[in-house]
Amino acid sequence: MGYRIEVRDRDLNRVGEVDEFISLDFTVSWNAQGSWQLLMKNGTRQANLFEKGGGVAIYQDGVEEPLLTGAIESFQTYWTTVQHTEEGSMFIGGHCDNKLAYNRLAFPDPAKSAEKQFGSEDSRTISAKDGNVIWDELSKALGPAAIAGRQEYGVVLDDTHVAGADTINDSLRFDNIGTKIEEWLNNRNVGYRFVWDADLKKIVLKVYTTRDRTKQIRFSKELGNLREYIWTLSTPRTTRAIVACQGTGSRRYIFQKIATEAEREWNIIIEAFTDRRDVPLQLSANGVPELVTTESNDGFEDIGTNADGGEWTTGLATARTNYTNAATAVETAQTAVETAQKAVDDAQKAVDDAKTDAEKAAANTKLTEAKANLATKNNALTNAKSLQTQYASQLKSAITAAKPTAVAYWQSVVEDAADSVLEEGAPSGNLQIYPIDTPQIQFGRDYFVGDVVTFMVDDTEYTDVLREVTITVSDGGKTTSVAPKIGDQGTGNPLNLYKTVFEMREKLRKLEARM
Repeated sequence: MGYRIEVRDRDLNRVGEVDEFISLDFTVSWNAQGSWQLLMKNGTRQANLFEKGGGVAIYQDGVEEPLLTGAIESFQTYWTTVQHTEEGSMFIGGHCDNKLAYNRLAFPDPAKSAEKQFGSEDSRTISAKDGNVIWDELSKALGPAAIAGRQEYGVVLDDTHVAGADTINDSLRFDNIGTKIEEWLNNRNVGYRFVWDADLKKIVLKVYTTRDRTKQIRFSKELGNLREYIWTLSTPRTTRAIVACQGTGSRRYIFQKIATEAEREWNIIIEAFTDRRDVPLQLSANGVPELVTTESNDGFEDIGTNADGGEWTTGLATARTNYTNAATAVETAQTAVETAQKAVDDAQKAVDDAKTDAEKAAANTKLTEAKANLATKNNALTNAKSLQTQYASQLKSAITAAKPTAVAYWQSVVEDAADSVLEEGAPSGNLQIYPIDTPQIQFGRDYFVGDVVTFMVDDTEYTDVLREVTITVSDGGKTTSVAPKIGDQGTGNPLNLYKTVFEMREKLRKLEARM
């Protein structure tokens, strides 16, 4: 199997082909940024094809579309007394064109420039099918829908993109788009890829659905396309998570969660302590969790707010609003009484200062009116205070009624904290497989990153997404190694591989027992 390299200039024109190189290493990644590095002799005609702002396309013989295209990000020349002692050697490298997604942020308002974001909302909410989200966000950040100054030269969008089947709901606030896409498309069957089209002189964004190749692409010792595999089981680092909350002494609420299955399998107990004094729970006199509360400035019990900064229940929100409005009404009525009292005092002074019977009569009339108005205002104040007292009673009841909701939420926070500790310290299953290309099954021709494939190890069939392939090519375009990475192999991710590796071990033990 051979590989060839085509070189593009900064204007996306094809400027030549490279076939005289020492080595080529490149990694094709699914929904991430792959990388490439080329080592060649310095100062040659082919070496001079490369320029800042240019890029490459790596083709496999017999495959029409390039395996990887990407811009040049680095040049490194070196000289030694051992190799190319006159001209020296040169490394050229970079990432694949998916890096374009990592070069952009998701603005709260994509229709405005960076310096004008101050007039927008702090964040932007999205809710759409996954394929459409990828398409729309990249178009707004660097494609045809982007504002002037953010559009990436030569980027076009393939109109045949898939809409996707699953909905993405998220909030964006200057997030890195490439990183966000990795998060959104994790464990989904939608992929995206930027590919330079040498004929169009464009970089094309393609959004597609992954292929189920589990029947066609299979790796095993028996098929002769599995060079090596290694599986490892490791003991848990934590089997009991102990979470302590805000209370003190005998009233401190301490929660424990046990990974019972892991303790049984490994015959081990490992405890871990987590201090969560930010969680306002303590033990009541009856030994059950209750809220740690304080008294607010208005004399009510302060039970805090929910995760969104709001009240725990709609009833409490209504009661709080009613009381706040009533308290405001009392303040307004009190101000009105003070104003009316001043009017009475002023009228009384006018009566006392009157010189004639006519002046006294007029002043007495105003005094009578002022006293009547004061009586009205005092009556309104009395009614407002009565209503405030009524709403205060309702608010106290609503606070009491909302406590179980608050307690339940904080208990879930404690349990989540325990789960996190147990997950981090769970027993790990590490599986590494190393397929090889054969005439029957070859990467690029028969399968590609994003495809779902199958391998067999110790009578256990495992199916997962091909996430990455690293290829090393020797001088002349001859392949020296093709190393696919399937699923989360090598990561020690217990959620993904522990059960599979454990089953492999058990099957192998049973087989050995029969022999």
